[in-house]
Amino acid sequence: MESKQIETLLRLSHPRFRNFSDAADSVLGALSEAIPGVIVLGRLEPDEQGCRVIDARGSGPDGVGKDAVLPLASAANGDRAPAKGGHGRSSGGELLDIDALQLLGARAVLEIPLEMSNGRIVGVLAALDSNADVYGAEHTTMLGVAARLLGHEWESVEQRAELRRLRRRAYMGTEVDAETGLPNRDGFLGLLDHEWRLANRGTVESVLLTFEIGADLDQATNGDPLGKLALKIVAEVLEGSARVTDRVGRIGQATFATVLVGCRLDQAPAFVGRFQAALQRVTEERHPQVELSLGVQPLAGAPSPEVVLKLAENAAEAPDEQHRGRASPAEVSR
Repeated sequence: MESKQIETLLRLSHPRFRNFSDAADSVLGALSEAIPGVIVLGRLEPDEQGCRVIDARGSGPDGVGKDAVLPLASAANGDRAPAKGGHGRSSGGELLDIDALQLLGARAVLEIPLEMSNGRIVGVLAALDSNADVYGAEHTTMLGVAARLLGHEWESVEQRAELRRLRRRAYMGTEVDAETGLPNRDGFLGLLDHEWRLANRGTVESVLLTFEIGADLDQATNGDPLGKLALKIVAEVLEGSARVTDRVGRIGQATFATVLVGCRLDQAPAFVGRFQAALQRVTEERHPQVELSLGVQPLAGAPSPEVVLKLAENAAEAPDEQHRGRASPAEVSR
């Protein structure tokens, strides 16, 4: 590794940043001096249909500057493997659509996702160049260190916002589940009632999903450490996968629920896939391996929010093979 690249790594390892903007400015500035092409920092769009460039440094292919929306390898985040980075096209794990970037003139693409501790991918740090075969292992190393640093800074911002949100939740008292910090069944029913009324007025179309943890881990409330860990993991990943407009809660001993607000039934598999992919990343190399059963129910047309919730729970608890085992996005259409 050349002295310039060692110097870049040292620059990335020491500073304390005032905020995420300061971190992005410093990191991209350092990388642009050591990695060929244009260095871009992108944020996944809320609809999971693209990656918006929030900062860019250096020179490279046209159409990849600040505020550009880069195409993703797949519109359904849950069907996309986490990007690992590489020289040009990687082995099926791209976050960005490499073919589309090549049409813009990018002959070499190196990308690393910004991944949170709950498995959620929020953005990408990438290098793009108009010349082929310009990136080597040293560039992958620098980009990887930088992506980890920016991911940490991003998550620290979210955690501070979460602390503020938890303080507000404290005022809800008995409507909060003590183990997960999510609304409990009573609290979630209040949220569901609001969304059910809007759906039945025709204001917005929404879907309720329930996720029941497998029978081997459903003793969490009886003091089983593995079960308690499973509950915590599912709660964190489910809440991290949801949009800010969605509603999430723990509605039973081993059952969670989310209202996908403004979501049609045929759009729900994208959320299920995104949730499953994040859950798999978090539990991939450690216990517990969480098994889930999925239930789904549109809000519109049901006589009450209680009925909506019961129908979704019954679907998740169904003993037949169609509804048991690891939840599949395909099950949402049933």
